[in-house]
Amino acid sequence: MKAEIKTMKLYVSPMRERNIDKYGYDFDSCECCGKKLKGEHKVVHMGRDWLAYNTNDVSIINEIAIITGTDMETQGTFPIGNDCAKKMKGFTF
Repeated sequence: MKAEIKTMKLYVSPMRERNIDKYGYDFDSCECCGKKLKGEHKVVHMGRDWLAYNTNDVSIINEIAIITGTDMETQGTFPIGNDCAKKMKGFTF
């Protein structure tokens, strides 16, 4: 039996904008809080609807990457720090 595909709104810290102003924003920034990532971190798989998906599987259909088990196009994975990952439990990889 396949696991049910679930979605969750991405956690956004109330400090995100302040952290981006303070640290800048780059590929090594947490998508949720804007802090620079240190050491190992997690990622969330985001759809074009800007919801996190509880799967990291992608299917290619007509040359478009679709989140497997859905009809949603993927935006790919976004890095998040370990503290923010706790708020996204079950949706991190």
